[in-house]
Amino acid sequence: MKKFLLAAGIFIAVITTCHSQAFGVKAGINFANFRGDDADDFNVLSGFHGGIVAEMRLLDALSVQPEFLYSVQGAKTKDETYKLNYVNLPVMLKLYFTDSFNMHAGPQIGLLISESDSFTPFESNTYDLGLAAGLEFFFADNFSAQARYVAGNSEVSDNRKLKNTVVQLSLCYMF
Repeated sequence: MKKFLLAAGIFIAVITTCHSQAFGVKAGINFANFRGDDADDFNVLSGFHGGIVAEMRLLDALSVQPEFLYSVQGAKTKDETYKLNYVNLPVMLKLYFTDSFNMHAGPQIGLLISESDSFTPFESNTYDLGLAAGLEFFFADNFSAQARYVAGNSEVSDNRKLKNTVVQLSLCYMF
């Protein structure tokens, strides 16, 4: 936890010294599930995500966008619901095709801050490392819509072969 907070502090210090930067807020809906050998009985769990973003232009058509997000993930079965609440730190490399349309991809680290299950104790792992990719369209001054897929690469639990998978639909406002 201390290392994660230290990394977040260094990240914030670095982004405030970059040129051509913009800050914003984003929020949206998650469609989360598990994938893996033990994932057959699980179905999509709807949740939400929200937080802050910072975009730093590297070139006219290339930027880096780190984000600090709260995200409700997990999955459900016919009888049980597993909610995993994360603080996620994705770092997206954005390639602009036009001024209003980009594709982005990058790594994400998640820190599990709380969990709830409706029946069986789940014993979730604390960290979730993953990869994310998506599309973004700016539809008005400073407003954009994003669609993103996040594939967790870490086992969600030591006692089950499951990994997070999330489809995110977001609205973002840049200041």
